[in-house]
Amino acid sequence: MNGGTNLAKKLYGIGVGVGEPGLVTLKAVEILKEVDYICTPMSAKSDSSKALKIISNLIELKGRIVKLHFKMSKSRKELEQSRTAAARKIYQLLKKDKKIAFVTIGDPLLYSTYSYMLKKIKDWDNSIEIETIPGINSIAAATSKYNLPLAEEKENTAILSNIKNEEHLERVFNLFETVVILKLSRNYEAAYRVLEKLGLKKNVLIASKCGFEDEFYTENIEVFKNRKIEYLTLMIVKREGIL
Repeated sequence: MNGGTNLAKKLYGIGVGVGEPGLVTLKAVEILKEVDYICTPMSAKSDSSKALKIISNLIELKGRIVKLHFKMSKSRKELEQSRTAAARKIYQLLKKDKKIAFVTIGDPLLYSTYSYMLKKIKDWDNSIEIETIPGINSIAAATSKYNLPLAEEKENTAILSNIKNEEHLERVFNLFETVVILKLSRNYEAAYRVLEKLGLKKNVLIASKCGFEDEFYTENIEVFKNRKIEYLTLMIVKREGIL
């Protein structure tokens, strides 16, 4: 590791929210106008970026975009190689005393690829200044759309991204008044069976692509029995019911 501080180079992790450009913070826009490069995550099979689409009408992008392709793989080795390659690309620009923004939909520190970049660059060089700018996440967007309080008074809330097994999920529902299940496409079947067992199937809000033009909301869990579940889909379960 290097010591000291070098203010000429700086990394910003910037959350640009969930689709609606008006929800990007003023601070995020101000920083994005000033940085030398804007890095954006993309899947290895795609050349499009939801984050760039959100900010494209807010700032000038030409000549400043750095595309970082991440593999969507079940192999831990492949994931690590992909993340390391992306972080190294950012680090090479930082070593040239550039100011870099890593943009991501939602919030940078909630299930975001930015967190991997953050850890690696801090490990490689602790002289680099890093600032994280929060963004509106999909949970906040969904509850706001429905005017649904996520938690009140002494209620407890759990956020899950990966259901270990149905027994674990059942314990979570018994412990928490509100449960948010992210990445529903890989968790739907297990969640459905447990909700049916506990009599909670009517206590759900499902939100897909929050904030984007093709966003979709439903309180009917049965809809997805014969419908493709998009990657950006979440489920909110409230023990006392959806208002």
